[in-house]
Amino acid sequence: MERQARRAQVLRHAKRIFARKGYHRTNVADIIARARIARGTFYLYFQNKKDLFEELLEQAVTELTLRIQRLRPGPGEPDPVDQLRANLTRVLSYAMAERELTDILLNHSTGFDHELDDKIQDFYDRIAALIKRSLDLGIEMNLVRHSDTRAVSYAILGGIKELIGMLSRSDDVDPSELVEEILQFGLCGVARPELLKFVPARGESAADKPTGNRSFFEPQLD
Repeated sequence: MERQARRAQVLRHAKRIFARKGYHRTNVADIIARARIARGTFYLYFQNKKDLFEELLEQAVTELTLRIQRLRPGPGEPDPVDQLRANLTRVLSYAMAERELTDILLNHSTGFDHELDDKIQDFYDRIAALIKRSLDLGIEMNLVRHSDTRAVSYAILGGIKELIGMLSRSDDVDPSELVEEILQFGLCGVARPELLKFVPARGESAADKPTGNRSFFEPQLD
């Protein structure tokens, strides 16, 4: 148990140093000084700082996987929107509790270490796969429109990354309000029905949409 606790301690201190200095400017000496351990002790747990960093990424994937739960249809279960709300709440709560790790993932400088860049990209690919799985299930449940779920999953991931980046720089954000904004945006977008009628359905061309006698952009009279 003591060995596991010491290993967790090293990981915790390493996260803070990576977040403050960046991965490339951090070295093993920084980590062992912060964790107050001998160099030999560090190498009992990790081969090098890259090995340690990959462990942090794996922890993040595991934690996020646990928080993005499969939607459960059927009587006695919460409605699907409440289940989505719970998923989002868990993800944002984790991001806010792990701000050091969030900073590392969002601000990692690419181009210095291609192997590490691939690890970071693999991390995001795995999160996108979780989102895609949820979208595919939503389509099966007839709750989500048919779409290119791989493309949509990366669009959602990009938005979440920017949002979490904003969260990491703010101290006065209400996570519950953000969850509702994400839900409204994800489920309804930003268009009013008056605009949506001009949007072609999947497989339909813009020329197939009825335009009516008046342009949408003409002012409406009450």
